[in-house]
Order: sequence, then C-alpha cells, then structure tokens
Amino acid sequence: MNHGKVSEWLQVAANLGIVVGLLLVGVQLKQNSDLLKTQLLFEESRRAVDLETLVIGENGADTWARSITNASELSLADQRIMEALLWGFVEQLRSTRLLAELGLLEDDEWRWRVRSETAFWLANDYGRAWWANYKDGNTLLPADLVAEVDNRLALAGTNFTAKYAQTIIELTIPPEDRGD
Repeated sequence: MNHGKVSEWLQVAANLGIVVGLLLVGVQLKQNSDLLKTQLLFEESRRAVDLETLVIGENGADTWARSITNASELSLADQRIMEALLWGFVEQLRSTRLLAELGLLEDDEWRWRVRSETAFWLANDYGRAWWANYKDGNTLLPADLVAEVDNRLALAGTNFTAKYAQTIIELTIPPEDRGD
C-alpha cells in the first residue's frame, strides 16, 4: 500500500514539474520575443539614422554652427542638413525612452538624457523653431517625451547653445590672459 501512495505522490510531483517547466519555457519565450522586438526596432531606427548621416555629409558641423549664429541665412540644403541632425537627436531620445518602456532601462535614464542633451541641441533659435514645427501634430512622439523636452527648453536660457560654446572657449583662455 505504501508503494502505491509513493507512486501517486511521485506522479503528482512529476506533473507539477512539467507544469512549472512549461511556465518557465513560456517566460523564456516572452523574454526572447521582447528582445527580438527591441533588436528589430533598433535596426529600423539605425537604418534611418544611417540615411540621415549620409545627408549630413562633410558639411554638418559648419551648417550646425551657422544655424546657431546665422539661422536666417541657411540655404535649403543647410536646412536639410539641420533636419537630419536634429531628427537624429530626437530619434535617439525616442529610442532611449522605448528601451525604458520595454523595461531595459530605468525610467530616469531616458529622462536624464533629455535633461542633459536637449538644451545643447535645441535651445537656440533654429532648434526651438524646428522642435515646435516637428512636434506639432507628430503622433509618433510619446507625450511624456514631448513634455520632458518642452520642460527642458523652458528652463534653458535663450541662445543656450551659443553661450555654452562661448563658455568653453573662455575656459580655454589661461587665467592670466582673461583679464579677470
């Protein structure tokens, strides 16, 4: 009789083991699916950014500098270069936010990136105008990302980017030559 009861308990334990094993396989399949989705999204984003990088070409830095100091004199070609630069920046923010949404980054990490980089890229006359135009009616941008960028721009002073660059230049002048 004891042999029969032991056999029954072993059968129950084996069945429980099978159920637990199936649950673990299901969890692993879900994780693999999430990772594949993330990889595909980033490959798509990377292809788009690579195309925009080709548009930027060798004139990117000169065009970017002119957009800060002389935005009204940009040619149509210069504007397209700026579109590529600024779109690429915002796409990186969107991708970082997506990583947080998928649980691969902490929520604070994408917000920190917005706070640390937005003023540099967008807190100038051209960048602000581009952002206002780009975000208007853009349903692909998450509302919390738009709000975070808008908040950072509201806190950044006017011509932040030009002032930032000027501060770096001033800091490279030796103290004895600064006239302090």
